[in-house]
Amino acid sequence: MHEHIQVVPNKCRACRRCEMACIAAHHGISIKEAMKHRNELVSRTQVVKTDLFKTTVRCHQCDPAPCCAICPTGALRQQANGVIIMHEEMCAACKMCIAACPYGTIAMEAVGMPDMTADNAETMAQRARREVGVRCDMCEGWREDNGKKITACVEACPARALSLVLPDGTVIESPIQPKAAKDNVAENATEA
Repeated sequence: MHEHIQVVPNKCRACRRCEMACIAAHHGISIKEAMKHRNELVSRTQVVKTDLFKTTVRCHQCDPAPCCAICPTGALRQQANGVIIMHEEMCAACKMCIAACPYGTIAMEAVGMPDMTADNAETMAQRARREVGVRCDMCEGWREDNGKKITACVEACPARALSLVLPDGTVIESPIQPKAAKDNVAENATEA
């Protein structure tokens, strides 16, 4: 077994705070900024809400991973320890990984410079803008840069519906948030 995130669906409030935390962590912005840009930027976790249940879905870190097996360029690779690595520079945007994922947790995201200059002349970086497949990477870079033990989505969940499961089976939950903070988080995410 390798590290993964588990969810307790009956605790999920579908507040989408996990989605905003994911966007913030992967784009180096605040959660407030992530809320402003949630229609432009891709979250690597998605909230699913129906009349019967609420939950989140993200990469299940399959072993063996069908997305890695089908990737024609080797952009998605599974290491010997089961960890899946994405090499964006090798992604051909063929979307075969999306078709192969049994959980529907891979999405396409544009990388490169987002906006045109004021005089509508494209820069070289803007012409190079392209789509690549993205999936949950367990916030590896964000955790390392910020000295965190848990992922951004686990840390942000006010209902503590998400937890991190370590390779040895140890379950790590986020710290309990004070009542006032929980109410503000839910209210802010709902307003967005």
